[in-house]
Amino acid sequence: MLLALDIGNTNIVVGLFDRQELIGHWRLTTDRNRTADELRLTMCGLLRDAGIEAERVTGIAVASVVPSLHRPLLQGFEPLFACPPRFLRAEDEPIPLDVDEPTAVGADRIANCIAAHHRYPQSVLVIDFGTAVTFDLVSPDGAFLGGAIAPEMRLAARALVDRAAQLHSVALDVPESVIGRTTADNLRAGIAFGFLDLVGGLISRFRAEVEGPLRVIATGGKGELFARHLDAIEDYDPFLTLEGLRLWWETAARDDTAES
Repeated sequence: MLLALDIGNTNIVVGLFDRQELIGHWRLTTDRNRTADELRLTMCGLLRDAGIEAERVTGIAVASVVPSLHRPLLQGFEPLFACPPRFLRAEDEPIPLDVDEPTAVGADRIANCIAAHHRYPQSVLVIDFGTAVTFDLVSPDGAFLGGAIAPEMRLAARALVDRAAQLHSVALDVPESVIGRTTADNLRAGIAFGFLDLVGGLISRFRAEVEGPLRVIATGGKGELFARHLDAIEDYDPFLTLEGLRLWWETAARDDTAES
C-alpha cells in the first residue's frame, strides 16, 4: 500500500492507496509547529480508522510546500514504517520543467501535472484551488510550461472584511443577481461573481495562447464551487494531487528496481 501526503500551507491531505485504488483519505490542518510525536500519533490514528496496520504500507510519497515539517515527518514516521518518506522535488526533474526557475516549482504543482498528463495526453490546464489558486499549463508531452497564481476567494474576502470596519463576514454563496440589495448581497455579488469571472477570464486567456485544444481540470476542495458554475472547467477531481503522487512514486519505484 502507498501512503500519499500533500502538505500545503493550509491543509495536509492524506491518501491511502491499495494499488491504484484510493481506499482512504483525510484532511488535516497544517500546523508548522507540529512535532514528530504528534505526526506519528496522528498517522497511527488515521491508519487505525482505516483498519490498516502500518506494516502493510510499502511506500510513502510526499509533496510538500512546508519545509519546516520535513524533519518532524521523517523522525515521526521512522519508528512507524519500514520505508522512509520519499519527497517529490523539482530538483530531481520528475517531469520537464520548461520555465525560467524550474527549482522554484512547487511539488504539488508537479504532481498535478503528472496526473493531468496521464489522464489526457494533450495540452491541459490544471487549476488548483488551495491557499492560492494556481493555473498550471501542461504540454502534450507532459512538460510544465508555466502558469499563473491568483488569490483565493475566501482569503481575499477575509482581507477585505478585516480592513473595512462596516463590512462583516458573509457566506460566499453565488447569488442569483449581481445587483445586491443588502450589504451582504453586495459582498456576495462582488466577491463570488468577481472571482468566477477572474477564473473564467484567465482560462480564456490561456486558450487564446495555446495552439490546439486545451483541456481544463480543476482540483482542490475549494474548486467544486467553480466547477459547478464555470462550463469552461471540464473536469473536477479533488484528489488529483494524490493521484499524481501515486503515479510519480510508481515510476520512481520502477526506476529503483531497474538500477538495482
